[in-house]
Amino acid sequence: MKRSLKLLAIATLVVTFVTPQVRAAHVVERIIARVNSEIITQRQFERERDKLREELAQQYSGADLEAKLNDESKNLLRNLIDESLMVQKAKDEDINVDTDLIKKLDQMRKQDNLATIEDLQKDAEQQGVNWEDFKEQIRRQLLMQEVIGREVGSRVIVTREDEKQYYNQHKDEFKSEGMIHLAEILVSTEKYKPDEAEKRAKDAEAELKGGAKFSEVVKKYSDGPNADSSGDIGLMKTSSVAPAILAAIDKLDTNEYTDVLQTKNGYMILRLLEHFSPGVPKFEEVESHVQEMLYNQRMAPKMREYLNQLRLDSYIFKAPGYIDTGDVTPGAALTADKTQ
Repeated sequence: MKRSLKLLAIATLVVTFVTPQVRAAHVVERIIARVNSEIITQRQFERERDKLREELAQQYSGADLEAKLNDESKNLLRNLIDESLMVQKAKDEDINVDTDLIKKLDQMRKQDNLATIEDLQKDAEQQGVNWEDFKEQIRRQLLMQEVIGREVGSRVIVTREDEKQYYNQHKDEFKSEGMIHLAEILVSTEKYKPDEAEKRAKDAEAELKGGAKFSEVVKKYSDGPNADSSGDIGLMKTSSVAPAILAAIDKLDTNEYTDVLQTKNGYMILRLLEHFSPGVPKFEEVESHVQEMLYNQRMAPKMREYLNQLRLDSYIFKAPGYIDTGDVTPGAALTADKTQ
């Protein structure tokens, strides 16, 4: 299963409604929560728990996995209720994400090297994914993103002075051996004859110099294993990088790219995404990370306050035995209001 489909297919929520006449042939799902006009079923809850298990299994196993799963499962119902509240808020505000949905599907199509969105649909259905449910889950994610951006994110301000102050107070946290973050366009000499590979690499370089986006040139020319992620090969210690590569990278500023480089695997063009000096890096080298950290720190409590208010304005029912860790009382909301 291709990655883009796999991630969203796991999260697709399917609710089956049946009439009394066909109950013998279908399982009626148990409703474990009602959020205004929407319901949350036990099947949705179990699917989210299965997805959480898959994610945690990448880091834990055995008793540690079960303990971590039980701990983090406490927030599953809270998250499902939060999602429902935000989607309903988006609908109340007449937020339309149809254009964004098409763009998202087209992006997934390109990532999976498919010719049309219809081909993406066929590919999904061949994997047992219901296409309408698949699109609906993406739509819900886009609606939530829009609500978060409008109602909360737009009110979180991080100035450059804030960033510098945080950096000066936490310099040791950014200390490293020296790292570089690269993206690549690799034309393989195993796939092409050497002269053909060199020509493709030169053609890719010409398109970059002509103004083409690096990510688009990656999709068109690269044979590297990270072509689906804009050629991103991640962070590497400078001590692990070949001297010839380092020499080429040292000439670059952030987001600049090298000339065509010949390597044992083929012809390569490298783009410098980030560069961290040994020891404590300069502020400019970690500015984007500092900004992200500060934004997330300030965003989290504001997001919870906003969701608390949505909850107070809504009808929420929970079945016995299910815990909602985001449950609020009028007293809790008043406390949140005083902190704003």
